[in-house]
Amino acid sequence: MKLSKVALALAATTVAGIASAQTANVTLYGYINTSIEINRGSQGANSVGKAVNSLSVNRMTANSSRFGFRGRENLGGGTYAHFQLENSFGSDDGTLGGGVMFGREAWVGLGNPAWGEVKVGYGLTPYDDVFGLSHQNIGSTGAQNRNNGVSGGPGFGFNQLFTNYGRGGTSGASNTGHFDARAANAISYATPNMGGFTLRTMYSLIEEQAASPKARLWDTAAIYSNGPITVGLTYAMHKDFGGLAGVVTGAHDQDALRGYARYNFGVARIDGAYEVARYKLATGTLKMKYFDVAAQVPLGAHNVGVQYSQRDNGAAWAWTPPVGYTAPTAAQLLANWTVGGGKHVALVYDYTFSKRTQLYAYYSSMKNETGGKLNTPAIGIIHRF
Repeated sequence: MKLSKVALALAATTVAGIASAQTANVTLYGYINTSIEINRGSQGANSVGKAVNSLSVNRMTANSSRFGFRGRENLGGGTYAHFQLENSFGSDDGTLGGGVMFGREAWVGLGNPAWGEVKVGYGLTPYDDVFGLSHQNIGSTGAQNRNNGVSGGPGFGFNQLFTNYGRGGTSGASNTGHFDARAANAISYATPNMGGFTLRTMYSLIEEQAASPKARLWDTAAIYSNGPITVGLTYAMHKDFGGLAGVVTGAHDQDALRGYARYNFGVARIDGAYEVARYKLATGTLKMKYFDVAAQVPLGAHNVGVQYSQRDNGAAWAWTPPVGYTAPTAAQLLANWTVGGGKHVALVYDYTFSKRTQLYAYYSSMKNETGGKLNTPAIGIIHRF
């Protein structure tokens, strides 16, 4: 009897909590993406004197698994208030992502179908809106991602593709040159959808950066998506950023331009992107160019994809585990920028059980101009709630 009363009380509390959340229009959501990888890599000898070494590492990876809360309140006249709080977690080991409470999204704002949406706080940049259009069905993480370490930053191969500018607990603009990013202390405005066309712009004051106390970020993206056609164009401007590829190079300006196009034939989808990034150092401007092409073929619940990407310059040896490295000094980085090109090819397969659950497998191969290689077969599962 006592157990029944306790169970009844718990059930009543749960129902009340759900009812309260629904009244407040708050949604709990999540994404769990866990894969098992076999990483076989080698670091070729390069002009900074690094010896050849090989390493094989088997690992389980969380792939940006996350949970969050989003909510919305109607204020009348079509205007609404909305918010989002989101953090990553290790679906492989249970750890909290980044050691912070909401390291992926933390913003509040106002919106109206007539004039668009304003958000203030911390979240993904407009540059990422166009960057993310290139992702295959199984998401933006893992070695299969055509952008992973080849575009979005000067490194190569698992070199921390995502960067968090100005967020508590991170180094922000002081040691990075990536453009696929989240920005804190940001104001973002997005237009309404106008016949498939949207525009979003973001300005951020990157606070508390010792290496570059005047750091600022301004990103803008325009996307048109209507029927089988999707195109996007984005420009990012970083003022007084203090680092590049994990090494301090002095405060300098950075910018990047990226274009994307996709056409869906129904029986297949083809797409491609082109990107140019510049780092304007006191000793001169470093520049890198990147492109990718890809195709996906849906076969009922099955989906098969192939993709290729290539970059001409950068920091080819700068990759983190599973293939270890020692970050180059600023002088080595500048002296060897032109041998930082890389190539990446991947075959991807996924099977959709339902709207919430997928299985997938991929094979990825990356190679850089210094002889470094990383080959990765993997299998994984995705569940959304």
